[in-house]
Amino acid sequence: MKNLGKMFVLALLQVGVIISLPLFMEKGEDISPALPSAAVMAGEKTEPQRSELPQAETTTIRLLSAEGERETELEEYLFGVVAAEMPASFEDEALKAQAVAARSYAMHRIASGIHNGAICSDYSCCQAWLSEDELKEKWGAYYEIYSDKIRSAVNETAGQCLAYGGEAILAAFHSSSGGKTESSENVFGQAVPYLVSVESREDPEAVPDYVSSVEFTEDELYAAIAAWDSEAAVRVSEGALFSEAVFSTSGRLISVKLCGEEVSGSVLRKIFALRSADVSWERVGNGIRFIVTGYGHGVGMSQYGANNMAKQGMGWQEIVYHYYPGTNIVPVSSLEESVAAL
Repeated sequence: MKNLGKMFVLALLQVGVIISLPLFMEKGEDISPALPSAAVMAGEKTEPQRSELPQAETTTIRLLSAEGERETELEEYLFGVVAAEMPASFEDEALKAQAVAARSYAMHRIASGIHNGAICSDYSCCQAWLSEDELKEKWGAYYEIYSDKIRSAVNETAGQCLAYGGEAILAAFHSSSGGKTESSENVFGQAVPYLVSVESREDPEAVPDYVSSVEFTEDELYAAIAAWDSEAAVRVSEGALFSEAVFSTSGRLISVKLCGEEVSGSVLRKIFALRSADVSWERVGNGIRFIVTGYGHGVGMSQYGANNMAKQGMGWQEIVYHYYPGTNIVPVSSLEESVAAL
């Protein structure tokens, strides 16, 4: 089991997460997921409990940022995370869902021991986070309005966390999906019971660059492939460039042979800097045009999907239960004993 966990961690680090830069930098996902809990690995499951929960007592965490290490309250940390990861213009219930997902992800990451019980502000490792000074610069004259809105989302869900098998979940999230989210095994290489493909009905008109395209000339293709694998850096015909593509039920690329070598959809996305693995391609002269839908790895909660659900009148509880099926909402205080024991 320990070896399996280590292999999963390595696979996640190769993917590079939730998964891209945060949404405020137009790359709203790609935070690296941590190893799922032992209970998740064993496939344990509990029934959702939807009752109102009391707020947990103050939880203090250690935060590693560019300014060094410091202790801060969990809820104060989450203010900087939600502000960094989701547009403040989103619906209140979507922001609350993001706060709960971010709180769950933080507790999962801390419990994993990745930073000896701390969490960092590097989006490619843990979660994006911005200080108040950075947010004042980002929001300018809208700082008071946006900060009040995000603090309300954090405070109104304070102390509430998603759990599976008694442990905080790997609450992966991404920017937008092309109709369905993706199952974790097709991205991370291992199935996680609550990270399965679900419908994600988004309004294409409300999602920036919902469908995008990017073209590569023959020379640009050559350069991108050479940067990935110098041995594959040869000029190839159309048939030898891409072959034997396999797609998941969500429409995302699982694998394809690139210059005769099988690569995953996540690797292809990285090679050509594509917005997602929901991709198709066509020949354009001697080059290739990629057509891409959505943004991000596609696992877990779609942020634009959550916002659309909120617009339709759904509460944050409905949103998180939809994107993380089989999980429970529990107080963070119920998890603190196991975290402190690490």
